[in-house]
Amino acid sequence: MRCAPRTPLLLALILAGSAFAVAQSVAVHIGYEDKDIYFPDSEILIRFTISNNSAGTYRFRLADNRMFSVDFHVSTLTNQPLGPARQFTTQRTSNQQIFYRDVAIEPGESFSFVENLRDYVVIPAAGIYVIQARFYPDLVSGTTVMPSSNALSLTVQPALASTDIERARIDDATGAILRRQALPPDQVVRFALDGLQLGAWNRFFLYMDIEGLLLSNPARARAYRALSGEARRQRMDEFRSQLQSRLAEPELSAIPNEFRMIRTTYDEHEATVVMNLVFRSPTFSEVKRYTYFLRRDDSVWYIHDYAVTNLGTE
Repeated sequence: MRCAPRTPLLLALILAGSAFAVAQSVAVHIGYEDKDIYFPDSEILIRFTISNNSAGTYRFRLADNRMFSVDFHVSTLTNQPLGPARQFTTQRTSNQQIFYRDVAIEPGESFSFVENLRDYVVIPAAGIYVIQARFYPDLVSGTTVMPSSNALSLTVQPALASTDIERARIDDATGAILRRQALPPDQVVRFALDGLQLGAWNRFFLYMDIEGLLLSNPARARAYRALSGEARRQRMDEFRSQLQSRLAEPELSAIPNEFRMIRTTYDEHEATVVMNLVFRSPTFSEVKRYTYFLRRDDSVWYIHDYAVTNLGTE
């Protein structure tokens, strides 16, 4: 039996099906470029990553002005959407030529770029928000839209005086601006302990999950959860001061003369760091085993709980 040659239409359908299969295995992910303490007027830099998990090459168009390739949906915890920024509305509605380049991602590769969330949406006040992004591989005028990205939680603190913001981010020991980095869990704990020994409290608290520590005590957690949003922020500020003055969790902020790494274990989301801390007195040295529990938020590890065991003297 003789088969008829494939028609152009059939070939086009086969190619379209292949492209669809590749697109189905492409993931869109967002995360913070450099997670910080955010205020209503802060820059909020979001890293947008497109990953090709398929067996074929994934091709798309990327606009020079990224507003024609992506947009962000930001909502409150009650699912009320935030309005678009004026710049975003102006760009999207203006009559202009869109310049773009063709990008190809091979199997197993990723492509990333960074956008300032404030260019896309208006963040009117302090609060907790949920961010999702959309990617348009044929630009916004095209017909193809990728599924929404992962959801990213955003906490915006009430506005502070500029002197308070500067003080919160300055290393007491060196005067340098503090920025959180994607350090391994053991280095996060070492960084905090170094801060304790130097009396650099901003350094000590940089990787501390204050809310997590507060919630680790059931009685504190019940009282905290009964508070409103603004009252919760005030309670966390108060708890931070109590930690620093050792009125709460005195063992957490006790200053060791020496600390020794024992072991570190971690998976993608949780980590445990065990240290022996030595506290010297004129006549003896007391050794305590500290177990720090860390949780990863995006790429940054935070200490959210701890446990202490007395090992005796030496």
